Amino acid sequence: MTSQPTVDQLGARVRGAALQRAFDYFAVQQPDRADFVAAAERICADPIALGRIGEVVGRLRAGMGRMLAPQQMFLPAAFDPQDPDEPVEARFFYPVAFAATLPDTLAFHRTRAIPDSGSRAILADVGRHLRVFERTFGHTGLHVQNWISLHLRGMIFDFGRLQADLEVLDASAAVVRTACLPVVTGSVVAGIHIPDSGPLRPAEVDASLARMQPFFAQHFPELPPISVARCTSWLLDEQLLELVPDSNIARFGARWRRIGAPTDGDESVRNFVFRRPYADPADLTGSTRLEQALLAHWRVGGHLHQRSGLLKLPGAVPS
Repeated sequence: MTSQPTVDQLGARVRGAALQRAFDYFAVQQPDRADFVAAAERICADPIALGRIGEVVGRLRAGMGRMLAPQQMFLPAAFDPQDPDEPVEARFFYPVAFAATLPDTLAFHRTRAIPDSGSRAILADVGRHLRVFERTFGHTGLHVQNWISLHLRGMIFDFGRLQADLEVLDASAAVVRTACLPVVTGSVVAGIHIPDSGPLRPAEVDASLARMQPFFAQHFPELPPISVARCTSWLLDEQLLELVPDSNIARFGARWRRIGAPTDGDESVRNFVFRRPYADPADLTGSTRLEQALLAHWRVGGHLHQRSGLLKLPGAVPS
């Protein structure tokens, strides 16, 4: 990798044609583009702020291509997402840092022979989350910097309906054994993520899963075959089989061999389904079958849970 960019180089990466190129890769739309530009200009005019951008870029570069635990790459919040009066340079601090890191991310992708189309497919998640932020809070910004750091470190990839990163399976040996799959604690697995991009149609999920093992074998040949995937999500809550039977969501959850104990999933559901993570369930309304089922479940005192599960990827050697 090239040396850490200088302050002048950082400024050049987030202005003019370079910033427009980042918008293209990140799939940034209006009104985010205008606020993104304004934030970049303010940051470039402030040596201290630009220095902080350099620190983030340095951390992302240091973590490029490395499987790190979340706490190893933690990026602190830059603003309160619920406050619409936060300055634009705070709301877009991390997007500007990500634009400044983009050349390094693309360089890493090329060392792994990942085509430009693959880079664009996964990096478009930046723009997707800018749009999700506006739907959630009613103004522009981005507050999921720790999630997006995976993208800029080159450790997550797009497989169509699903995304996957490389993770070290950190569950205990006793917990892993309950899945009865060809994997042990410490193995590298595909961590499955479900972007906000429409229904979870089984055929599309099948196609995504089928692409993963060949992809990782081609682009990360030094790793053992990636034979198992892990997902941690409210979508794996067994109660969904009763709340929305015969649904795409229920079918998705049924694919997984659940491991470990459930954890609270109510806030996650409020966020991902209703896009109101801090709301009282009593204040929510629903129009879809899923929304109505979840609200009815909460009204009678029920709760949703996050679960972890494992599955064998297509092409994996049978256990």
